[in-house]
Amino acid sequence: MNILGVSNNDYAGACLISDGKIVASASEERFTRIKAHKVFPYNSIDYVLSQGNLELHDIDKIAYGWSAGFDKDKHLELYFDRIVEGCQDAPNFISDMRKRLTDEINNDREKRHEFESFLAENKLSEKAHYVDHHEAHANAAMICSPFEGGLTVSCDGRGDFQSLTVSRFVDGEFNVLQRETSFDSLGYFYGRITALLGFKPNRHEGKITGLAAHGDGSKLIDKMKMLIDVNDLGRIRGNFEYGYLPSYNNNYDLLESLFEGDSKEDIAASAQLHLENILTKVITQYIDSAEPSDLCLAGGVFGNVKLNQRLKELPGVRNIFVLPAMGDDGLPLGAAAVATFQTTRQRALISSMKLGPSVDTESVYSSLLNNPNYKVYRAAQTEIIKTISDYLEENKVIGLVRGRMEFGPRALCSRSIICSAKDKSINNWLNERMHRTEFMPFAPVVADVFADVFAGDSFIGWGDQHIASEFMTVTYDCTDYFSEMCPAVTHIDKTARPQVIKYAKDSFMHELLVEWERRSGEPALINTSFNMHEEPIVLSADNALRNLDKGVVDLLLINDCLVISRSQ
Repeated sequence: MNILGVSNNDYAGACLISDGKIVASASEERFTRIKAHKVFPYNSIDYVLSQGNLELHDIDKIAYGWSAGFDKDKHLELYFDRIVEGCQDAPNFISDMRKRLTDEINNDREKRHEFESFLAENKLSEKAHYVDHHEAHANAAMICSPFEGGLTVSCDGRGDFQSLTVSRFVDGEFNVLQRETSFDSLGYFYGRITALLGFKPNRHEGKITGLAAHGDGSKLIDKMKMLIDVNDLGRIRGNFEYGYLPSYNNNYDLLESLFEGDSKEDIAASAQLHLENILTKVITQYIDSAEPSDLCLAGGVFGNVKLNQRLKELPGVRNIFVLPAMGDDGLPLGAAAVATFQTTRQRALISSMKLGPSVDTESVYSSLLNNPNYKVYRAAQTEIIKTISDYLEENKVIGLVRGRMEFGPRALCSRSIICSAKDKSINNWLNERMHRTEFMPFAPVVADVFADVFAGDSFIGWGDQHIASEFMTVTYDCTDYFSEMCPAVTHIDKTARPQVIKYAKDSFMHELLVEWERRSGEPALINTSFNMHEEPIVLSADNALRNLDKGVVDLLLINDCLVISRSQ
């Protein structure tokens, strides 16, 4: 059974699952080099099909997770009750509620028409498989996780007229426990705070998470509750009359007035705390501290690694798995995984997110060997590790282009920038190189032997079974030892968002980290995505070489055996 997942909205991309195995997945932006390119993913489709040695006519189903449509069983009573409630509580905002629905219908109609035109042009209409947007998030998180069952939660701005679902997965079946409308969207709440503070909503929410650590979250919590909160029945409710409207594009006068005179840091801190508190209340309704269960998370809100830490630490949560491509960039994989499960009952488990195109060492080597602009050094893995360690000791910045490109927002040492984590000032000068404005420190990459609180004494509460830490989707409180040795990857609140490397998953990086700790005493290296600000993560050797030429990195490592630097 060959299932193709496709998305063409905020993040376009494609995924191929064959016989229950994830063969390939990629985002269109990596090919077009335009960040979050909102186009039909022809390049991504061609790539994933090539990885399966397939043509379009070989595909059995084409899964689409953006616009399954209004479902009377899922949405009718939910929206009837909410609209009646809104008319009673906020009659002056009825026109705004209607506009929200109209905007959602119009946006989805255009993109679904684009998808259906593609199907018709290729005579594939009968193979369409529409997946509810939030099932493409939440259900996919559970399907792709290593857990047998538990709770799965989706939370984002909106999709198929919902902004949150809570479901339980038992004996191979999903049972929905709670849904919330797009009127009551935590994703829009956090996105509007992002816009209020001068950043781009639906893009720069991570900056708010980082900025939050510099403020006092308790100062403005009452104001945040005026915007959106949990009622006595455990339901999320947006309060339109106080300026909360689930849209990024208007009605900021009331927000600006509400927070007039308040610092950006306190606004960010209070928004972060309020988000955590709301989702804690919602999820706590469905877990039992006496019988802990596993928790799966997906949807753009769970790109918030501090929130994920808070949920991981709830009594009643045994372990968490965050779908590594948790936002709408993950919809191709999510839709394909759900369609696979619905069709065959097979679970497409995730062991790696290295699902994108690779770079051929021989072609890069031959093209640069006689190029006077570059120095090229090729050797066996052991020698390359020594060479890279030498450069790291000189505080050099190294770009990695290793194997298949990662799918999703996190660079996981296939398309990463690495360097020493000792120099706190690197947050300024390396961000300046990449033209970034960040409040979060860089993230650490750590070998598992240095992650355990009993082994390397780095992350409080870390355990070998914590799969979320392999994908940089959760923060941990750092020990004094780690904070002292690696200040460049420790936030002001003494947390870090690690990628923990296991030898079986990446022997090269594991050996490099062990060698680096032996030389420097540092249990981690900086790992940040290999891209300039507002550019997609690099895909090819050519993309990487342009960053080398611009001085973003000092040298490149291609596929664990080839080191390239500028001749000067």
